[in-house]
Amino acid sequence: MHKRPTAGQATTEYIAVIALLAAVFVLAAPAVGAPSIGRLVIEQMQRALCIAGMDICDAQMAREAGLAPCPMGSDLTGREVSATAFSIEVGHRWTLTVTPNSDGTVSIMRTASGHAGVVDGFSPELSLGPVKFEVGGEAGAKARVQGAYGWTFPNQAAADEFIESNLKELRADRWPQHWVSVEGSGEVSAMVGLALGGDVRERLDLVGFSGSGHGAIGARLVHAGNVVTVYGRATLDGPELARALMPTIGRGREDWVVEYTFDGNGPRELAFRRVEPSDRDSRQTETVARLDLRDPTNAAAARPLLDARLPWGPEERAAFAVAGARIASHGTIERTVSSVSDDSRGISGSVRGGAKFGGSAKKIDVHRSLVEASARTGGYDRRRLDCQVPSK
Repeated sequence: MHKRPTAGQATTEYIAVIALLAAVFVLAAPAVGAPSIGRLVIEQMQRALCIAGMDICDAQMAREAGLAPCPMGSDLTGREVSATAFSIEVGHRWTLTVTPNSDGTVSIMRTASGHAGVVDGFSPELSLGPVKFEVGGEAGAKARVQGAYGWTFPNQAAADEFIESNLKELRADRWPQHWVSVEGSGEVSAMVGLALGGDVRERLDLVGFSGSGHGAIGARLVHAGNVVTVYGRATLDGPELARALMPTIGRGREDWVVEYTFDGNGPRELAFRRVEPSDRDSRQTETVARLDLRDPTNAAAARPLLDARLPWGPEERAAFAVAGARIASHGTIERTVSSVSDDSRGISGSVRGGAKFGGSAKKIDVHRSLVEASARTGGYDRRRLDCQVPSK
């Protein structure tokens, strides 16, 4: 791994002179009734230090380095419902994600999915006077189909107008989608929990531990230029602790995604994404490694990996290592760390007669805020000061 380049004695002296001048102006400006001069000098000094340190200082420098805008935060809202009868479960999920970006644009994604599967388990009962408890476990397998639309707006005002009207009616003629995607996935899950029941055989889930994993294959079409991305995703969700009428807590969701993008002129990009939770899912770190396949040398380095077939053997793993080394030296690696606030709430219950009938509902409300961002370009690690939250 290459480290940040050494600036040298001349750069060190340059920075020292700038710092000295800045200190003079900051102290002197209020005395002459011009505090704005001090702020201006500080801003310019910060930019000079950014350039001297070979960091990413603004949106233009980010574009020149081949970097995507940073997601400054996101609001994920929606709902999820499911019903179970005779061990058959069906459900629906709808979400809306709004993401302001560091270049001033706003991205919006709307998803809708449906699933069907089988669930089974055990549920021995315990009694404490007239109160009955049920300790049980459950496992299931599901198939899910999901569709999504995406829009990009030049500013927050345009995005707000779309959101307000979208709550009433989604008009494709007025709001043409920037991209559309479809994916299919399979999921396995397991849970154990404690429920409160009564003589009428009704029950309320009090607490439960759960976890799931799934794999997905999908494709996304960007209408401008007919750019197609095919991708595969592997996800581990949990373990998670759910409590009745209270927010859920857990390790969180970890994703691994591989993307291959092409258009009518041929391959465009190979990308690897990983999202890792930390601090009890109060933080998420997303790493995106990209390689521009329009460069013939990059394409040649990635070709053995693109031609690989599962299951991978020693040759395929070696091809993966070669592609990774090429990304580190000639590609880009973007890293963002975000704080996560999950205020989602849900409730579930079931009734038992000759067969089990149940249902669940969840209100989804997740907010993310960017904490820090960095990138690796040209073989060097660089801070992304273009993604800093402005100080108030």
